[in-house]
Amino acid sequence: MDEKPESIEISPGDSENPWEQPSDNAASGGALLSGNVASFGGQEGDSPYWEGANEASKGPSNGAWFAIGLILVPIALWIANVILFNIGDATGADEEFFIILQFILYPATLIGGVVWGFTKGNKYFAWGVLTSLVAVPVALFAALIVFLIVAFGL
Repeated sequence: MDEKPESIEISPGDSENPWEQPSDNAASGGALLSGNVASFGGQEGDSPYWEGANEASKGPSNGAWFAIGLILVPIALWIANVILFNIGDATGADEEFFIILQFILYPATLIGGVVWGFTKGNKYFAWGVLTSLVAVPVALFAALIVFLIVAFGL
């Protein structure tokens, strides 16, 4: 069983008592605080205030959040678009609806991921999503230009 500090009573040092109950310590001039009192200053093992202070934080690290935003979000969007395309192709009833849904899903997810990342404190996730949105396509376009220059000697 965990040991918890006992409750303490704080009472004024003079005769007036706001709780309308008699206080033994106020009349006798004794100690105003009683019970076990732990200090916030030390990190001793018996202090209840430092329990678990040195444990590792729960959840993914900042690099993992960045990787999730950079790699997993675009992969999940691609899979969702493939599924929507196959559903629209298989049903054949209203293909335009599924095409429009695909075009809405991509920017809504990216913008929503960036907003969620910055507002909920996962800024590395938001930066990963922004990198997948901007830097990766720019890098691929630059690689295409370099490939064309090397292949055709332009």
